Amino acid sequence: MLGFLIGVLLHAAYPFTRTPVGYIIVGIVIGTAVLTRSKTIGVFLLAMVFGVFLFDQSIPVQEAPTEFSGKVVEVRRYDVVVRPDDGGRIAIPARRSLGERVRVSCASVKRIDPANPRSARDARDGVWFACKKPDIVHLESSGFDVRAVLSRWRMTMSRRIRSVLPGDEGALLAGILYGERELSPEANLSFRNAGMTHLIAVSGSNITLVVGLLVPLFVATGYRRKSAIVLSGLGIFLFVLFVGAQASVVRAALMGWLALLARVFGRKADATRLLMIAATAIVLADPWALAFDAGFALSFLATWGLMAWARPIAERLSWIPDVVGLREIVSTTVAATFTTMPYTLWAFERTSLAGLLTNLFAIPLVGLTMLWGAVAVSVGPLLPVTALPALGCLRVMLGIADVADRFPWLQMSLSLPTWGLFFTYGVMMVVWMRNQATESDYPQRTMSDREKIVMQTIDS
Repeated sequence: MLGFLIGVLLHAAYPFTRTPVGYIIVGIVIGTAVLTRSKTIGVFLLAMVFGVFLFDQSIPVQEAPTEFSGKVVEVRRYDVVVRPDDGGRIAIPARRSLGERVRVSCASVKRIDPANPRSARDARDGVWFACKKPDIVHLESSGFDVRAVLSRWRMTMSRRIRSVLPGDEGALLAGILYGERELSPEANLSFRNAGMTHLIAVSGSNITLVVGLLVPLFVATGYRRKSAIVLSGLGIFLFVLFVGAQASVVRAALMGWLALLARVFGRKADATRLLMIAATAIVLADPWALAFDAGFALSFLATWGLMAWARPIAERLSWIPDVVGLREIVSTTVAATFTTMPYTLWAFERTSLAGLLTNLFAIPLVGLTMLWGAVAVSVGPLLPVTALPALGCLRVMLGIADVADRFPWLQMSLSLPTWGLFFTYGVMMVVWMRNQATESDYPQRTMSDREKIVMQTIDS
């Protein structure tokens, strides 16, 4: 699995395969894989070649038609994405309904340039062409579409939150609960500079919360424990659709679901193996996610950092008192920052060291914010006083970001070249694998308190 992921990343960084040199390199790698005496090395190299091949096949060769009929499969801020009947995905500058069938005639169809950051995001989503000056004819209204229904629910939830907690406080709560990005430009910049944007991204904490709510509910309605765990997978799936099915969300959902299934079948869940399986499944479906979906890449790297480095870092920080989980917060923050910083410097050419301090104060508030935020959304319109605890937590978190934003010297601007990215993570992998070989339980991390509570609930 690791060889496959490296192959995808290599081709994403160096588009060399459709050149004579590329064919020679691939041939040498395949020959080495066949002739080597080490079965492990051979499988690794062949998996890497498969990753290169898969990414190469994701780049379309044909041009898109100027006239086509298709279905609106995505509604974005400034345009919609239409999937023609013959396949592919084309961006149309128009406002249409999700699931609607249309006939489109374009003055011209432009192929995007993946070298452009915004175009790379489109290519990641399979949108390789953009329609210019479209003439659109409505063919058929959208029928029942579960994504459209869940999208309307999400908008309704956001309006309800804003009615109880207006302003950035409500936007922050929506971001923490289900990843909604509605913060004002000023607050969004403050969170970015403070290294706190991960708090408004859906992660394993949200999946853990969904499982923690659904499993006891199914058990209370008469289902056996194993049946309740299996059924909770449906809830995870609906939650993923509800928040938009970004790659980082799917990764967290897959890991959570696989961990639950491991417990159903009585097997100890290997977190590193689950992470690799989840990442491989996502990259198989979307080869562009690994390099060009920053949310997925940072989520993957941060999760690996927690598994690989949180425990050894915590052991070296024994001088920090383990009061209210302070040592765990420090070690996990340092581990996640350590493993995501090279990618951040490569992708954005800047990073923030403020997160090493801000997260010490912000992370302990997340659980309380989710709890009191759910209470505020549920009964806040009837009893406004119930929203006060959530309001207090949210204002403190916004204040932390605002204070950190006042220290610009914590921002670091530095460009990391692609070879430096591979070299840095190569060194990390070598050190991690050597440590893993010397300690049988290393680098597995201990479960957080929230995960322990959920697993105890599942087992009870």
